[in-house]
Amino acid sequence: MFKEIALTAAVGLLAAGFGAGAIGGGADTEAAEGRIYHYVRSNKDGSGAENVYVYRAAANRLEVYKSRGRCEGAAFVTAWVDAETGRAAVINGGRLMPEARHETFATISYDGAATMLRAEAALPDRMVREQVRVEEPIYHLYDFDLATLSLQTMALDNPRAGFSFGLPLIRTDAPGGRHVSNLGRADAEYVGEEDYRGTAAIRFEVAGPALGENGGPLWIDAETGHVLGAEWGVPNHAGMDDFALRLVETDDGGEAAWQNLLTAHFEGCETA
Repeated sequence: MFKEIALTAAVGLLAAGFGAGAIGGGADTEAAEGRIYHYVRSNKDGSGAENVYVYRAAANRLEVYKSRGRCEGAAFVTAWVDAETGRAAVINGGRLMPEARHETFATISYDGAATMLRAEAALPDRMVREQVRVEEPIYHLYDFDLATLSLQTMALDNPRAGFSFGLPLIRTDAPGGRHVSNLGRADAEYVGEEDYRGTAAIRFEVAGPALGENGGPLWIDAETGHVLGAEWGVPNHAGMDDFALRLVETDDGGEAAWQNLLTAHFEGCETA
């Protein structure tokens, strides 16, 4: 978040509620526990690529690790979420350290009664505290690279009915020096079923006030409902031109595989 989070590309969260598609636990969330989802986020032309690893540590907890490559700076975020809607009570954001340790310097929380998204970060020279109103009952922090969107789509009883969500964003290059904003509501309209990189998928066109004419496709797994990919015209990180996300692979190795992945990031590196 803010300077450090933009540098390492981290943080995010989701709030609860009901969108256009009813939420009722259409997918077996227990089956996803212990699963690691490896995505690549980039511009639509493939430039600026960064690895995004999302670990379903428990039904109510996500851990996310992001990096451009081994031995480089990497983000580490923990989010406590509602198992079906993705509602996050607290997000702790920071950076990955050697031996799978991590340092936390930012917190994001949502006050449902006040409909306020609040962010706080300890920068080297000051504390930064900002907030923005988010009235959409379900929302996903855009710079979290859709990590929590899968919780919403996996729990939809009838995804083909379409669904909506709010799209707040944290960036360092926002006009007026404000880091936290709300792009507004995004609407996902069912398009059809197709093959997405060898996987049976349901395709949506995502637009609405948040993206306007710069929306684009979203693909979810036809069987499990998790996000497979997206291509939108609005960037979600500083220095990016637009937004693309694609699932590379999944790993059901659980905690042992996750710790091995985190440990390997700095293993054998000259500096960390």
